[in-house]
Amino acid sequence: MKEQTPLLNICVFILVLGLLTGAIGCRTASSVGPSTTEAWRGLHVPVFSTNQLYTLEGELPKLAALGVNVVTVQVDYHFDFQSHPELRDKDFITKAQAREFSKTARKLGIRVIPELDCLGHQSLHTDTLPLLVKYPEFDETAGQFPGNKGIYCRSWCPQNPGVHPIIFALIDELAAAFQADAFNAGLDEVFFMADDHCPLCHGQDPAKLFALEVNTLHQHIVTERGWTMLMWADRLLDAKTMGYGKWESAINGTAPAVDLIPKDIILCDWHYRPQTNYPSVPYLLGKGFRVWPSGFQPLEGAKALSQFSLEQRRNNPRLIGYLATTWSQSRKVDLGTWPPVAEVIPQWKQ
Repeated sequence: MKEQTPLLNICVFILVLGLLTGAIGCRTASSVGPSTTEAWRGLHVPVFSTNQLYTLEGELPKLAALGVNVVTVQVDYHFDFQSHPELRDKDFITKAQAREFSKTARKLGIRVIPELDCLGHQSLHTDTLPLLVKYPEFDETAGQFPGNKGIYCRSWCPQNPGVHPIIFALIDELAAAFQADAFNAGLDEVFFMADDHCPLCHGQDPAKLFALEVNTLHQHIVTERGWTMLMWADRLLDAKTMGYGKWESAINGTAPAVDLIPKDIILCDWHYRPQTNYPSVPYLLGKGFRVWPSGFQPLEGAKALSQFSLEQRRNNPRLIGYLATTWSQSRKVDLGTWPPVAEVIPQWKQ
């Protein structure tokens, strides 16, 4: 081998140092979690206050021992937003608290993915959430349904030009606070699309409008930020074809959007009832998506979905794992011993 000159030695040193630094940098906060071949053993938890975040943080060691390697924290507007403090809900967590939570999770090998439910779920019972309270003109059904009577939840208008600059700022703050490289945009249970009361959307194709919203969020989350995007899959499933109800599948024409959105989105396909067959799982895999089946309770339903999905994973690695959702139960039980978590998550450690 030809003898290296001092200058060459310096160049080699700089190159090696750069490679080492890059390798170390690749294993930062955001990349901790399951490898490309390891199953995603996930837990989805609504976190709407400091106390709820601290409680979940205290449960992380037990959850990690079960095999949990991803935690999705649905924060929504319960965050100390600096870009839009007017959208901060009355109970909220801070950036410092989110950072500390993520630090604890990383030490246990758990990846943290924040969630802000987009498009739908902009109200809950009689309460309208901060976005549409502060900006009522963003409402897809502005001026309709006083007191939210007669509806399940409100949606924002996907074509209002004022919505997305605000939402993107909120997404960026949440991702930065949790040091995340993935984001769940929600998009579930959207019942108002192309509504007759919306001057911008009425008369249009609901599937194309829903796809427009998904693609707009994808542009920001994936194309511009380089993160992974997740969303709930129910609006991409046709109720008649799948045999599901109007909650876990669509009856308002949004299902054809499945062919109009990017395939790199991870679809969280949620089902709770015990069945022998969950046709949406192979359907979405067949469309080219990565699928994260998501269960809840009863225990029999969680076990049935888990077992069906394990069988699918044997033939298709794009079925990435199992996500245990907790919803209201997260404030009532010890998640590390709650049967739909404790008895199902370990099945995915194979």
